[in-house]
Amino acid sequence: MHPQDDVTHPMVSIPFSKKKHYLTGIDWLLQGFDCMNKRATGAGNAFQIVMELEGVPAEDRVRDALDGFVKKFPVLGGRTRRDYNLAPYWEIPRRAHNTSSRLDVHRLEDAAEAFPLLEAGVNAPFGNEREHVAFCLIHAGSNGHAAVKFDHRLFDAHGAEVFLGMFQRDWEKGGGCRWESPPLEPAHLDQWRKRFEAGRNLNRALLRLVGDSPPRALPLDPAASREGFGFSVIRFDQQQSREILQRAESEAGYLMAMPYTMALAVQALHGIFAGRGITAGDYIVPVTMDTRLPSDRPREVFFNHVSLLLFRIRADQADDRSALLKSIKQQMYDQAKAGLARSIPDASLLMRILPLPAVEYLLKLYLKQRIASFCFSFLGDTGHMPDRFMENKVRHSYHMTRVPVPPGLGVFFQHSRGSLNACLSYQRGLLGEAEVNRVLDALRSGLQG
Repeated sequence: MHPQDDVTHPMVSIPFSKKKHYLTGIDWLLQGFDCMNKRATGAGNAFQIVMELEGVPAEDRVRDALDGFVKKFPVLGGRTRRDYNLAPYWEIPRRAHNTSSRLDVHRLEDAAEAFPLLEAGVNAPFGNEREHVAFCLIHAGSNGHAAVKFDHRLFDAHGAEVFLGMFQRDWEKGGGCRWESPPLEPAHLDQWRKRFEAGRNLNRALLRLVGDSPPRALPLDPAASREGFGFSVIRFDQQQSREILQRAESEAGYLMAMPYTMALAVQALHGIFAGRGITAGDYIVPVTMDTRLPSDRPREVFFNHVSLLLFRIRADQADDRSALLKSIKQQMYDQAKAGLARSIPDASLLMRILPLPAVEYLLKLYLKQRIASFCFSFLGDTGHMPDRFMENKVRHSYHMTRVPVPPGLGVFFQHSRGSLNACLSYQRGLLGEAEVNRVLDALRSGLQG
């Protein structure tokens, strides 16, 4: 083979700065989702990690600890820019002295009022273009909540958990930890043939996946778009979680919790679609997956180190769990063999030339007409979520994720410190209260056998 025919040969490499952190194609897609959600709902693409606490730390101590911690990370005060070579990058201030940590504090007499406050917090926009993390402390009697909202442009779920673990270690050492600056990302302005071949592979995979008909999807309610998202969380204790994961291994196989929980999510939502009389098309479900190597996981805190798997679920199999599991596992194998998870990051690098409004338009086109009924993820135990927030024990933690609109609907599982939980996220107006309860009942019933 001639060197110029090698798909890894750089061919034409465009100069770039080695002092800038360039955005990957996945980061640029997340920027597009952020624009899409801001236009549709008034707030961007964000998620929140909630920690239920035994007791609540003093407000002034939390403020001091947060202020000292965030100032160690100038990247938190950054914003998006485009370089002379047209590659987008994250403009990082030289110093973090102007980086602040927003802390909202609420004191409640009734603990039942806490969850609506948490919903309001994750649905609120960030204060300005340089704010990417916000903290909330809720006092509810003798206990409370600590919640942290993350900008998805700067954090993925795994990175956010690592970040919280770093905060706890920093506090335990009296603020004395020294953290390495995040590694800078190159511009990836080379290996063009590899990028284009990845794009062709991705397009072929999407055509095979989608076929001639759009997926089943619930109609969005434009009148309710500014009301944000509703969330419902199912929590399981450690004993229940062990039994669920044992059941997953028995029915789906070793380390197959993701296919198992995804099958249950499909079955739970299938009842809603059927009840609405939505019977045309199959289900198309994008599933996020972490792409970090084990050795890089503690270091790759900021930005998005993820890719996607895409599943087509035949509607006539939605009531048959055995058939669902077989289909999902086979598609996982086929996509791994075809290298789809590798093709998406490479192909998406080519989209960075597009301005964000064009990226937003393409994402809407794909999500609405081609590849999304609902979103799904299973975040396994990263080992980085702290079991304490400062001096207070964390009784339980869970994620609340705003979903791209469309589809405006998602089911997200998280396993942390032996406990499993599931969060149903939906745009207001998309599901009625009775439908939400039906989905939750179906998930509980399926998970607990």
